[in-house]
Amino acid sequence: METPTADDLLQFRDYSGGAPAQINVNSPTHSGSGGSSGSGGANAQRQRGDPLADLIYDMSTSAQGLSGGGSSGGGGSQPQNSSLDGSGGGGARLSFLTIEYYQQFFNVDTYMVLERIANSMIPKRAAGNYLRMNIGENPDLYGPFWITVTLIFSIAISGNIASYLHHASDGYYWHYNFHLVSYAATCIFMYANLLPAVLWALFKYSLKPVDSADAVETDSATYTPSLLSLMCIYGYSLAIYIPVSILWVINISLLQWLLVITAALLSGTVLIAVLTPALRNSQFSLFLIIGILSAHVVLAAGFLLYFFHSPPESPLAAVAPTSAAPAAAAGLKAVTQAALNAVQGNQTH
Repeated sequence: METPTADDLLQFRDYSGGAPAQINVNSPTHSGSGGSSGSGGANAQRQRGDPLADLIYDMSTSAQGLSGGGSSGGGGSQPQNSSLDGSGGGGARLSFLTIEYYQQFFNVDTYMVLERIANSMIPKRAAGNYLRMNIGENPDLYGPFWITVTLIFSIAISGNIASYLHHASDGYYWHYNFHLVSYAATCIFMYANLLPAVLWALFKYSLKPVDSADAVETDSATYTPSLLSLMCIYGYSLAIYIPVSILWVINISLLQWLLVITAALLSGTVLIAVLTPALRNSQFSLFLIIGILSAHVVLAAGFLLYFFHSPPESPLAAVAPTSAAPAAAAGLKAVTQAALNAVQGNQTH
């Protein structure tokens, strides 16, 4: 065998006559005796030892698990995912008495919750199809639940602080009013649950008549949001009142009412913009818009008037006790003196 020289190493050689190299990611690295025997399917073709094949398989199975499908592909069935969906081919639907049934209502992450909170406060931030494609596809109760609970305690604590600051200058003996928690919880939970139910019924039974010949998109013309979607939207719309309730502690009437108007208009405008696809299909769209905005303003004004507003004391009420005190003392002294005189007269007789 000849030793290659420097000129031989610098020369180009043509290897086009040979067969091109091929890489098969599914090629087994260990030869099996029976090939793809039994019920292996796609899992039998994948052999451990090839890192690229393992990576592709793991990514595909993860994608199938996230999408909820997979009983028809990948060779192996996924009974857990199909049972959680309740929409699988042979899977039984879950009962509402089980915990697994309510897992679908909490299928959100931190980024999605923060995004929905921002969309509920900032007008024109959400897309035009936000109700149908975002909320309608994945309505959640995680964000609304924690927002309502946080708002209840925020209003109760801030209301007590505002009451304490109002009576801090005089000699009033202040004590904590724990009943504010119950009042706030009743008001907020009724608003966040009953109003979406009423609005859902009005959307359902006030649809405009649609002519199939004139309608461009019949599906969009008859679209009404679900009750869960409305509860999700209304729950997130209360998020703006959490920072506002803290600012209501400042006992300046003008500032408090400016916060009421600003919060109610911002959140109410977002509600109207998000519900526009459903309002467009309703026969009473104008009345629904007025009702939604009015309910939001009444809620904010009710928070301020009941939990934070301390009416100023009347000058007459402040002067009356001081003027009445000497008169009452003089009358009591006269009655006492008359009683003593009567007792002394009886003794002399």
